[in-house]
Amino acid sequence: MAKKSRTREARQRRQKQRRQNQRLLLLVFIVAVAVVGVAVLVVSNQPVEAFIPDDLSARYDGIERSNSPKGYPRLGNADAPVTMEEYASFACPGCESFHSDSFDAVLERVKLGQVLFTYVPLNTGSIPNAPGASRAALCAGQQGRFWEMHDLLFDWQTRYGNTAFSQNRLLTGVEKLGLSSSAFTNCFNSAAISGTLEAAIGEEVSTTPTLRVNGVTVEASQPGTIPSASTILQAIDDATPADWGQASASAQADQVAASPQADDAATDVAPTATIDATATADATPTVDATAGG
Repeated sequence: MAKKSRTREARQRRQKQRRQNQRLLLLVFIVAVAVVGVAVLVVSNQPVEAFIPDDLSARYDGIERSNSPKGYPRLGNADAPVTMEEYASFACPGCESFHSDSFDAVLERVKLGQVLFTYVPLNTGSIPNAPGASRAALCAGQQGRFWEMHDLLFDWQTRYGNTAFSQNRLLTGVEKLGLSSSAFTNCFNSAAISGTLEAAIGEEVSTTPTLRVNGVTVEASQPGTIPSASTILQAIDDATPADWGQASASAQADQVAASPQADDAATDVAPTATIDATATADATPTVDATAGG
C-alpha cells in the first residue's frame, strides 16, 4: 500500500509540474504575441519616405487624359490613327525598363496626336503588393492623378525595392499628391476598381510588359527581351495611314483659319504633324532591356 501511495503521489507531482510548465509556456507565448503586435503597430504607424519630384506633372502637360470603357487610363486624342496598349505591372522590372527607356519617345507621338496610349494594369512581378499598387494608381486616377502615381510607382520600384508598395508608403504618396484620403480609401476597396482589375486579368497576355499597336503585339528583335524604343516607334509609324501627316496638317490649318484672330500670317503655319518614319526610327537609341514579370 505504501508503495502504491508513493507511486500515486509521484504521478500527481509530475502531472502538476506538467500543468505548471504548460501554463508557463502559454504565458510566454502570450507575451511574445503581445510584443510582436506592439512592434507591428509601432512600425505600421511610422512615417515612411515617399519621394515625389517637383516637376511630376510636367511630362503630361497638354496631353488629353481619359479612360477606356473598361476603366483603363488613356493618354491622347481619342481619334488618333494609332492605338497602343501597354499591359504592365508596377512590380514588373521589365515594365520599369520600358517606362524608363521608351515611354518618353511614345509620349512624343501621343503629343503629336498620332497615338492614343492605354495602360492596362496587371499584377505580375517580384515586388510585394502589386495589386495594392494597381489599386492606388487607379484610385489616384479617380482624382485626376493616375499618371503622376504611375510615374511614382515605377520610381519607387527601383528606389525602395521590396518595400516600395507598403501600405504606409502608398498612403504617404496619396497625402503628398494632395488627394482626398477619404475618397481614396472608399475607392481602394470599391467594386468598380475590382472590376477594372478583373477585366485586365481577362485580357489574356502571357508576359509583361506586352505592347500592342493597333491590336498587334510588338515583338522584340531578340527572344526574352522587351522591344526597343526604335522598334516600338517603327511599329507605330507602320500602323499610321500614309496620308495622316497631310490630313493632320490640313485640319490644323483649317482650325487656325477659322479662328476669330486669324489673319494672313495664318497661311504661313508650317505642318508640325508630318513624320518621317525612317529618320525617327534611326535617330532613336536602341534599348537592350530584359523582360520582366
